[in-house]
Amino acid sequence: MRAVNLIPSDARRATTRRGAIGQFDPAHAVIAVLALALVFATIYTLTNNTISSRKAKLAVLQTELAQAQAQAARLDNYVAFEQLAQQRVETVREIASARFDWHDALADLAKVVPANTALQALTGSIVPSAAVSGSSGSGSSVRSDEPGPAIELDGCTKSQDDVAQLMSRLRLIDGVDRVTLNSSSKAGSSGGGASVGSSSGGCSSNWPVFDIVVFFEPVANAGPTGLASAPGGSSSSTAGSPAATSGSAQ
Repeated sequence: MRAVNLIPSDARRATTRRGAIGQFDPAHAVIAVLALALVFATIYTLTNNTISSRKAKLAVLQTELAQAQAQAARLDNYVAFEQLAQQRVETVREIASARFDWHDALADLAKVVPANTALQALTGSIVPSAAVSGSSGSGSSVRSDEPGPAIELDGCTKSQDDVAQLMSRLRLIDGVDRVTLNSSSKAGSSGGGASVGSSSGGCSSNWPVFDIVVFFEPVANAGPTGLASAPGGSSSSTAGSPAATSGSAQ
């Protein structure tokens, strides 16, 4: 008699699957462990390589930084020199802009003084308190009226009308602010005029002797006292002529 399995086919398949799941396969476990170890080893190797690569890049960057810093330190001297040069250029410009052009002023003076006028002394100063070496002028108190540049003229001419004409011509000099007569008198007369002997310094005994101060416009960029100033120091400009200048200028 043949045996018949009365368990339904679906139940038999489920039982077979449960039996297969319940079985432990060591080979599969070893393979799983090796795969996991391989994964970790790969991650470690990649991480280690990345760290090494970045360390190498960091070392290269540090070397380049040190080289750049050394180059910058060498160039600092050039930067300091350039700054110093610029400062000196600005100083020269400020001093130049604050200078008074004595050359042009005296050249214009020579053009306007009439032929019948003799100058005995000429003193130029940038400020009233400037000491002019070799000066033998009258030292007029009128000079202190203005702080700007001025030329003091001591001389003589044929008549008082010629003195007035000289003052009018002096106003034609470029940059003149005003012309002031301190004194004008003939030799031997009262009024504080200097006595002049016969034909002294080109002047006749009966010619009036004058003391005139020619004031110029204030110097641009000059200090509050009229001195030409610049950062780091100051400079004053004075000019004087020989104590006595005889003859005429035209």
